[in-house]
Amino acid sequence: MENGAVGGWRMRVPALQNRDFRILWAGMFFSSATMMFQFYAQGWFILSLTDSASLLGLVGVARGLGMLTFSLFGGALADRMDRRTLLMTTQGGALAVYALLTVLVALDAINLWAAFALIFVSASIESMDGPTRQALLPDLVPREHLPNAIALFTAATISSYAFLPPMAGIAIETIGVAGAFGVSLIGHVVVIGALLLMRSRPSVPRPRDNIAVAVGRGIAYASGRPRVRWIIVLSLLTGTLGFPIISTLAPFWMTTVLGLGAVGWTFMGWAWGLGAVGATVYLSTRGHSRGLGWTVVLSAAAFGLSLVLFGMTRSVPIAAVFWCLNGACFTTNMISSASLLQMIVESAYVGRVMSLRMVSSAFNQLAAWPLGAVADGFGVERMVRGVAATLTVLVLAAPALSRTARSLDADVGKDPDAADA
Repeated sequence: MENGAVGGWRMRVPALQNRDFRILWAGMFFSSATMMFQFYAQGWFILSLTDSASLLGLVGVARGLGMLTFSLFGGALADRMDRRTLLMTTQGGALAVYALLTVLVALDAINLWAAFALIFVSASIESMDGPTRQALLPDLVPREHLPNAIALFTAATISSYAFLPPMAGIAIETIGVAGAFGVSLIGHVVVIGALLLMRSRPSVPRPRDNIAVAVGRGIAYASGRPRVRWIIVLSLLTGTLGFPIISTLAPFWMTTVLGLGAVGWTFMGWAWGLGAVGATVYLSTRGHSRGLGWTVVLSAAAFGLSLVLFGMTRSVPIAAVFWCLNGACFTTNMISSASLLQMIVESAYVGRVMSLRMVSSAFNQLAAWPLGAVADGFGVERMVRGVAATLTVLVLAAPALSRTARSLDADVGKDPDAADA
């Protein structure tokens, strides 16, 4: 790792002082731009095949089943093999799957269920990619720089939401869904190139137990630590009751309630992204990790409340304001919860604990189908307002009922590895 005194803005982003982190961060920053084309192309393509919110919600089921099936094993692999090599493998697999999807869409040789199958495979790969990326960070930066590294990494991943959605919508309208999928393939190639340029070769522990036992030990580790358990529970609540609405079901809302087309929907995504990037800029430059616990709780509650307010309007400008706030709150919660886990979890278990967050993400996706079915039966507006209000109440109940939930960052000042030794 590179050291040395630097001044000015670099002191506010200390993680960028480390060469390998800079390379991977730059690769993820560029990749996120092209992934935006993939995200919107996927949603618009599925929407073109069905006008049902519940069928659209099956996209989330396909993603969720893939995540649920493989994420725990991905975390266990990240704790027992070269994380750089594992990332290259997952990125190569994702490249192959989306290349096939691009060709099939271009040839008009794919139906709804085949698309769901490929989405399942891609989510399975991504479920191993996500915890591995998070587990790789402690190998690239000092422990005290981890919150900054996580915020910057998230900024690289999510910054495209602030700038690229309109371009993705224009691409879908001009070069078609297959063309938009084709553009997204560049991102996987760039990340693989960044991984090849990295010099860091951290030592890999040689585990004595098999991978199933390793998974079980990771679950036991997380369940036996109340603060870790509460962070994962809050992430599960926030994602399961809110994330399907902003991701999988968003195109249904934007078209049926706000009357928007592909370009209009992506402009709303731009508003969400502005809030997300504003949150990442603030969190990546604030220079300390104090108050992370309350940040997790309050950002989750604010996320639910902003979604309630969004669900109460049919005005596009007002909806855009609440959508922007929603993006800021969700991103703040995502960064603060990941940072807190990285600070209190022993390095030998980081991959598996982060994979448990990915399992919570799997339930987030699986919830899209029942939420879509409720929207079909009772109206999407009632569903959004009711579910978001329930989320807000449940999150605020956590610190009211549990002392642990009120002190999630009590162990941030301690080195978990040193304490374990």
